[in-house]
Amino acid sequence: MEGSCLSKAIVSIPSRPTVSNGADTTQCGVLEAEFGFERQWPGAGAHRDDLSGGLRLGLTPHLDFHWTSSDFWNIVDENGTRTGFGDTWLGLKYHFLMQTKRRPSLGVFYQAKVPTADENNEIGSGEFDHAISFLVSKDISRFHLDFNVTPLLAGRHGAPGIDHNAGLALSFSIPLTRRLGLVGESYGSTFLNSQTQAFASTMAGFTYQVHPRLVLDTGIDVGVTAWAPRKRIYVGVTYAMANLYSVMRSNR
Repeated sequence: MEGSCLSKAIVSIPSRPTVSNGADTTQCGVLEAEFGFERQWPGAGAHRDDLSGGLRLGLTPHLDFHWTSSDFWNIVDENGTRTGFGDTWLGLKYHFLMQTKRRPSLGVFYQAKVPTADENNEIGSGEFDHAISFLVSKDISRFHLDFNVTPLLAGRHGAPGIDHNAGLALSFSIPLTRRLGLVGESYGSTFLNSQTQAFASTMAGFTYQVHPRLVLDTGIDVGVTAWAPRKRIYVGVTYAMANLYSVMRSNR
């Protein structure tokens, strides 16, 4: 374990651009950054711009820490134009079963939302939320598959109690060349409340590995049902910055 956590060979393990998460965790000791920009068209002439980012740290070979945030929102709809910072999510992912020829990898991912968004501008609910994802991953020939089931407990804005639903996501990825990859995904969720109805959506995109530590992504998302955003486009980057365990040991 010690040797694997002090490796100088650093490889990016992106969690972008899919909604689903793989059971694999961030390389042990490695600090990895992810940032992206997207524009959504929910319908009725509205659009939303989101600049988001996050950091991940591999704590052990099978456990990592996640921090993500919608760093900046720009929303244009029938209520006018609103800008502000989004909510922050903190999480831990544990990969507890490795895949074999006959069985998939399994993991669990707990996340808590810290309400840092401006609720007065209707960017966030102002409440704490909790989500726990059950992760299934499998390599089949050249394809990599990820399947997630994510129950969500969401605090009710301005009222006691919680709302709950479940999210489902299934994604695939396949290399097209040594650096270029194709990704696709179907995802959605059940009914949460009157403001967040059940929906389904689908996504297709590409990833490009500039370097083992640097991966770019881009793609388009199209809503399948009425309550899904009609369209979303995105670009993003993932960069494995350094092995902090190795740096701290060398500085002793």
